[in-house]
Amino acid sequence: MEHLLSEKRLFNAAYGFPTESARIFMRPIAIQYESDDTYEYIAPYIRIYESGIISIALPSVLGFEDTPIEGVIYDEVNKSRQNITSMLCERELYLACAESQLSQMTRKERLKQRKAFESIMRNVLSAPHTVDFIDEPLTVYELIHTDQFTLTDVARNLLSVVARTIALGRVQTRVRWYANQYKDDSIGQHWRGKPIIYIKSHTDQKPGALENWNAHRQLVNSILIRNVIGKDFTSNDLQLQDMRNSDDYNSFYTEQVSLMLASSNLNYFLEKRTDYTFDNLIADIQALNEASHYILTYYSYASLELEKCGTSNDVARIELDILNFEETLLSAHKYGEIAHYIENVLKGDHLTTIYNLMHKKMANTRKRLELDEKITSESYTRRITIIFGLIASATLSPELMQPLAKYLGIASEQDHINKLYGIAASIAVVAGSLTIIHYFFKISSLIKRYLNGHYNP
Repeated sequence: MEHLLSEKRLFNAAYGFPTESARIFMRPIAIQYESDDTYEYIAPYIRIYESGIISIALPSVLGFEDTPIEGVIYDEVNKSRQNITSMLCERELYLACAESQLSQMTRKERLKQRKAFESIMRNVLSAPHTVDFIDEPLTVYELIHTDQFTLTDVARNLLSVVARTIALGRVQTRVRWYANQYKDDSIGQHWRGKPIIYIKSHTDQKPGALENWNAHRQLVNSILIRNVIGKDFTSNDLQLQDMRNSDDYNSFYTEQVSLMLASSNLNYFLEKRTDYTFDNLIADIQALNEASHYILTYYSYASLELEKCGTSNDVARIELDILNFEETLLSAHKYGEIAHYIENVLKGDHLTTIYNLMHKKMANTRKRLELDEKITSESYTRRITIIFGLIASATLSPELMQPLAKYLGIASEQDHINKLYGIAASIAVVAGSLTIIHYFFKISSLIKRYLNGHYNP
């Protein structure tokens, strides 16, 4: 509910940004990292946009507390780098993940390893685990059977399951051993992910957001650089900008990490309110980051679409789509905090690079297609010229071909038949002459290349 309220409050769907979407909230999973003996509970949810873009969030249910800066950096900000030794999920998700992976194998390879996979699945399903998720006991099964597995692998596998579910119209949990290989293109050619850190309270928390930021720059800088730095660290490259206009909390956005740092006044405000909680604030920050993710992904795939263009009109169509998309960005928010946020997203280094490369690619693609169309047009003109040349030769041919036909003794007593013979013979002669000339010039060109040492048979 919080996510829906945030979308309604922050964005106006009437302007088309972001496009219409649906959220899929999944059952919780339990993950154990190599450096930890306990399990972390995650409640994944997936957002599917009408345009085809899919995003996934893997929020921790319990979060973290009493953690030093080093622990925040290594265990939270850089969590995706940690190796996962165990992942527990419920039966339906386990079967769906197993089926999704097996469906991507060739039929031959799948049947070859069928006994081994059936044995693994049978052993897993016969040894369930029971865990307590808040107040709900869950019966879960071990999903991981590999030495290397990270949060990125979790996200990619869950996206594959969702994409296959959409393709089939239902959750597929039964392995089709004799089915054709399933081509999974849900991940596509562009993949990006980032951590979003929310800090509600911390040591020596100040009343105002600006004062709190100045007092804890080491924490802020370490999170946004994704590395522990000293208190005296200074860098001209780290130009942080608070996206929040009010003095209640700091909202930092970069393309590699986002951070929300609350002041003590915010906690006091939330304690007195019942209609707006910290979960609502998390949903607001999440909605903004999903919008930035959508913008980045849109431009990346708009660039890829240029490779599919067959005519300059196709390029113009993509360019018009991009202009319409940019118009929705301007129409949705002309001023205010959200407009300021989107403006800073568009200034990101990675997005700027993608944007510039896309326009260079668009210009070069248009030039190439226009050149191809010009060559095709000239070739078509030559063909028309040849055809009219044949017709002209055929109309002039009877005066030339009839005396020859009489000399060879093949002339007919009827003049109209002689004319038809003359037309056919002249067409054959002209076509033959053109063919001979064509091959003459082609052989001449090959001989010149051979003599110049450029011939490559």
